[in-house]
Amino acid sequence: MLLTLLNESDYVSNTYVLNDEEGNAVVIDPGLGDTPAIRDFLIRHELKLQAVLLTHGHFDHICGLPFLLESFPDIPVYMHELETEFLNNPRLNCSYLDRKIGPVNLCIRALGLSDNDKVNLLKKDFYVIHTPFHTQGSVCYYVPEEKMIFTGDTLFRGAIGRSDLPTGSPRSIIQSLAKLKSLPIDTKVYPGHEKSTTIERELKYNTYLRKEYIPNNK
Repeated sequence: MLLTLLNESDYVSNTYVLNDEEGNAVVIDPGLGDTPAIRDFLIRHELKLQAVLLTHGHFDHICGLPFLLESFPDIPVYMHELETEFLNNPRLNCSYLDRKIGPVNLCIRALGLSDNDKVNLLKKDFYVIHTPFHTQGSVCYYVPEEKMIFTGDTLFRGAIGRSDLPTGSPRSIIQSLAKLKSLPIDTKVYPGHEKSTTIERELKYNTYLRKEYIPNNK
């Protein structure tokens, strides 16, 4: 399975394209703003889109959806069942916070997932790990066979996502991060922003994953 990072957005969000040797592809967090860059990448490389996975519903992770679905209609879009409303609610997807773009209101129906669900794509099992605190329906997608996890805005290199936006919950931080701390230390972490990392590195250097971390807002 091959992985490509697309990062051409003013909002510096990461979009990942996974593909197999047969030319099938999965897109994770298509957030490259008001451009057809993701769609053009798939077409240029003759990739057949199989599904879209969303780690959460904030505007900088979903803005590329309309372009994808124009060229690849009827492709399933997956996200946590508590998060599907974000696609058509500018307050929840936080597009109202940025004056550079208009309100993001996507008339798209996503398929709801739950914690511990498994989605088989590209002949690999993608396990859903529900990690609410950045948003109520934030999830990570863990692919054990490939030793990789896509963490959205749950876990970054040396940091975690904020919890002060709509549906965020500081009370859920410790419980959510505990799920990631239990993963094999050689698991590669692909976050929603900035550089990749590993579980081992974060256990060593990320304050939020260390045992002594206690959130300020209990």
